[in-house]
Amino acid sequence: MTKKIYLLSPDISWETFKLLQDKLVKDSGPTPMNADKALWELMREKKIYCGFRKDMPNDMWIGIDLPKNAKIEIIKDAISKRT
Repeated sequence: MTKKIYLLSPDISWETFKLLQDKLVKDSGPTPMNADKALWELMREKKIYCGFRKDMPNDMWIGIDLPKNAKIEIIKDAISKRT
């Protein structure tokens, strides 16, 4: 069975990343204060991949390689920049 992964684009803004993190990832215990920001920075530098899967509700998928035989849908920035 092919898994579908909603992969976050490395170009995604901090605001969108944090919004998704806050809405979709439920509190799983104590985490370092800047853990979200560190994940976002590593993703922006293309050192890790971050995304979501239906079989992992309330959690973010993080990896250094993409899973084999996975259908990937890219999540791009949804927050428009206002000037």
